[in-house]
Amino acid sequence: MARTEPNATEKRFFNRFKDKAMQIVGDSSALKNVLVKVQDKLDRMENDDSLKGKIVAYLNLIIRMVSNSVSGAYPDMPWQTMVMIIAGLLYFIAPLDALPDFIPVAGLLDDATILAWLGKSFKDDLSRYKEWEEVNLSR
Repeated sequence: MARTEPNATEKRFFNRFKDKAMQIVGDSSALKNVLVKVQDKLDRMENDDSLKGKIVAYLNLIIRMVSNSVSGAYPDMPWQTMVMIIAGLLYFIAPLDALPDFIPVAGLLDDATILAWLGKSFKDDLSRYKEWEEVNLSR
């Protein structure tokens, strides 16, 4: 059974990224750079079917949510949610985190654990965004 909570090492690494995310949230250029790096990593995962299918849709949702928030189109994202999401994205794109990505399966599994934990933590914010997106972007 897959873990749904990060372990102590993953949380320690995540907290480092959270500190950095607090700085990035106020800098739209740095924020866009993070989103580009996340998309690049997703593109490199194109042939990895094991976890890719489970996290790509989630990450694409997150990218849209952050992008629409930064552009001002979606003004309802709480600041704390933005910080935590950016910290999760930084963790995802970092080549060296609790389990480096070059370790087969395990390296991506810790990224997925952090992202799943965040998705669970901010489930209501993600649901509100999806509703907003359906109403505002489906025209």
